[in-house]
Amino acid sequence: MRCEHCDQANRHPVRRAKLAERDHKVAVVLDVPMEECPACGDRWLRWEIAARLDEMLSEMLASDIEVATRHFDGNLTAA
Repeated sequence: MRCEHCDQANRHPVRRAKLAERDHKVAVVLDVPMEECPACGDRWLRWEIAARLDEMLSEMLASDIEVATRHFDGNLTAA
């Protein structure tokens, strides 16, 4: 699929880390599946991936750990 942002290249599947910060805590989820434009670097997440990522980051930031790191587990929940 063509990049909707720059229209210069086709998006391709990649796995990247996503980071969130809240209340002096940091959460990093590694290997998150997404699509990326090689021309402009814009990235897209599928809705179900974004929902699971949000769940994971919220759980991690709610803990007492200052810096938490996990791999994306892919256990998608029904919305």
